Amino acid sequence: MLLIDESLTDCGTILRPLLHCILKTERLNAFLHTVISSSLWCSYTIEKGDFLMERNNVYSKSYKLVLAAIMIALTLIINRVFPATPVYHISVDFVPVFISAVILGPVWAALTYGIADAIGSILFPVGPFNPGITFTLILLGLAFGLIFYNKDLSGKRLWIRSFMAALAALVIKLFGTTYFLYLTFGAPGENGYWAYVVSRIPNCVIFAALVFVSLPVIQRVIVERIAKR
Repeated sequence: MLLIDESLTDCGTILRPLLHCILKTERLNAFLHTVISSSLWCSYTIEKGDFLMERNNVYSKSYKLVLAAIMIALTLIINRVFPATPVYHISVDFVPVFISAVILGPVWAALTYGIADAIGSILFPVGPFNPGITFTLILLGLAFGLIFYNKDLSGKRLWIRSFMAALAALVIKLFGTTYFLYLTFGAPGENGYWAYVVSRIPNCVIFAALVFVSLPVIQRVIVERIAKR
């Protein structure tokens, strides 16, 4: 059995200076500092027996809550560094969601994406809040979890599932997210929605390609190391 207190402490040590040095936004800094501090407090105040990770990789509820909180914080950081625009929004905010999907499962990944987007829209708005877009992000997190959680990710299977995730991202972003953007911002002409779809094809294809290429790397470099701790 392995204790995970050290890994949580390492995450907090890394995230705090990242917030202060990169973002320089008081509200975001204060919010994420609270999230991380609360997570670390939980890791030391909850009985150690509840924070043990079995060798069969079954995680306790407390561990899931802490890791999900940290992934939400990371998603907020990335969204702050890569702000959205009405049409073009290519971000790597899916990375923490993917980590949640592989380690914690589809429900936690969906919650990570949805909560991060809702909190970000309220605290750091870049436009009108659209719950429909939040819903599409929840769907994408759910799709990641269904594709990767408790699946064989060895060899070519990892690339096949990454392609499935990229395809899911392309469909959800191109048709789902575009639809809710169209409802929010509108587009001229009778074929306004489809004109919006066409205008977003390059953005969504690039995003899907980024998902396909990066997920295997993230799995090997980050996720597998977390799972081994």
